[in-house]
Amino acid sequence: MILKSCKKHKETKHFPRPDGSFRCGKCASEWVIKNRRKKKEKLVELFGGKCSVCGYKKYAGALDFHHINPKNKEFALSVKGLSYSWESLVQEAKKCVLVCKNCHTEIEAGLTTL
Repeated sequence: MILKSCKKHKETKHFPRPDGSFRCGKCASEWVIKNRRKKKEKLVELFGGKCSVCGYKKYAGALDFHHINPKNKEFALSVKGLSYSWESLVQEAKKCVLVCKNCHTEIEAGLTTL
């Protein structure tokens, strides 16, 4: 890690890349956040775009992928899970049902069944 100037963030921490160049840590973090958000939005759309229980569809960030059988769960389709390859995400999502956060909480609490 070294301090270098970034066009967007001015002087900030830069981290080495495999090719010997350096990348602004803040720019890298922003890219990861944007990429994960895009993957989530695309995945939500692919799997119906709305809560399968109540029909909520305003904001993709308020929708979760609930694993129907937790024993088959290889990884969570949450923030960190969205760093997996697109093919892996789709395969994992096929094990799930798309629900809003409220319905997901009720499912986990045993108040709502699928």
